[in-house]
Amino acid sequence: LTPSLIMSVVPANHGNAQVAGGVGTAFNQTGVTDGSGAGVLNKGTDQASDNAIVEQASNGKVLADWGPQEIQNWLGLIGFGQMYGQHFYQHHIDGKAVVQLNPELAKEMGIISVGHRLTILSWIKKLQTINRQQWRSAMVFEGEEYRPGPFNNVLPFGFPFCFEMCTGKPAIYKVTNSKLSVVQNIKAVNFPFMGWCGFTTTVFTVDLSDVSDVDLTSGTACMGDPPAMLVVNSSKGPIFMILVNNMGDEVKTKIEQAKEEAVIQANMVLHGGAPADQIDDESVCEMEEVETEEMSRE
Repeated sequence: LTPSLIMSVVPANHGNAQVAGGVGTAFNQTGVTDGSGAGVLNKGTDQASDNAIVEQASNGKVLADWGPQEIQNWLGLIGFGQMYGQHFYQHHIDGKAVVQLNPELAKEMGIISVGHRLTILSWIKKLQTINRQQWRSAMVFEGEEYRPGPFNNVLPFGFPFCFEMCTGKPAIYKVTNSKLSVVQNIKAVNFPFMGWCGFTTTVFTVDLSDVSDVDLTSGTACMGDPPAMLVVNSSKGPIFMILVNNMGDEVKTKIEQAKEEAVIQANMVLHGGAPADQIDDESVCEMEEVETEEMSRE
């Protein structure tokens, strides 16, 4: 085979070297750059390296919020900035679009080289994994247990002994796109004034796709602010969330919406359907076969 592009290998004690032919790709002792100085492609395949590259390209944004600049940063870091940066820009590829690219769309964009398409699509699969992780961990709601004092909180909780060593700590509620967690700090010695003995932290978590329904009980009172009670039912049993009365409806709606999306995602995986942010692996395998045939003919 006659290589169409000859790259220069640089000794460790030298700086970056340009590729013969002026394409602008270069090697150094840590990886590959696109010759623009935008960044370095670490040749390792570990997840930490992938995350570091995405973090460097992101300008502090989650992948779904990436615009043209972050896409250009990322292409530069993986070594394709000069070759295909304009292709991505002209086709308005942003963070939402990049994770939906497939072999056919990549070819339509003008990425003719089978090898380049395979490499870029392999990197896009890594972006999809990171995008999925970011979506699953995105916070929908976070708040503390509402613990009303006497007369619907006209007097503070625990009155007259209102300090934490006596009353204990309120539970913390966290709802992401995929999970509901309740963090409880329980006194190690369950007796008044014994908080100084320390607290035991327990975390109860349920996957939102396992939630069957969400019930809300709330009311009004002639004085004070009565609590709202949310009961989130799942196969693990009910989870009770005690909230300020006027927050009950809002939190119930957020949990139900997140639950619906989580169920959709879970069903796609269960029935073999590929979510919109996943590449068709069969198509990628077909491309690998095409590349092998082309190399054999050469």
